[in-house]
Amino acid sequence: MRRLVCAFVTMVIAVATVVCPAGAADRSVGEKMDDAKITTAVKTKLAADRVKNLVDVSVETNDGTVRLTGKVPTVEDKFEAERVARKTTGVREVRNELRVESSASPSASPK
Repeated sequence: MRRLVCAFVTMVIAVATVVCPAGAADRSVGEKMDDAKITTAVKTKLAADRVKNLVDVSVETNDGTVRLTGKVPTVEDKFEAERVARKTTGVREVRNELRVESSASPSASPK
């Protein structure tokens, strides 16, 4: 019986040594859920903050890093979206890839 237990323990240690480092690169279900919660929280805050200006903003979260993409009408809206994301619980970093695209026609711009 003792040999069987020793063999089993040795096998478990050998498998853990090979499998665990490879599995460490994968994210846990809890980490993925945290990212989903962060994404939802940022989207909710953006929608509540300034509905008309920040609705074309897409939010993705990976390991606490929020990526903002899409378009906004002004530079101020771009910075506001980043500020909102940074203030959200769980956010470690924000990558602001928003484009500023004004809806004003070129003829309306000053010369």
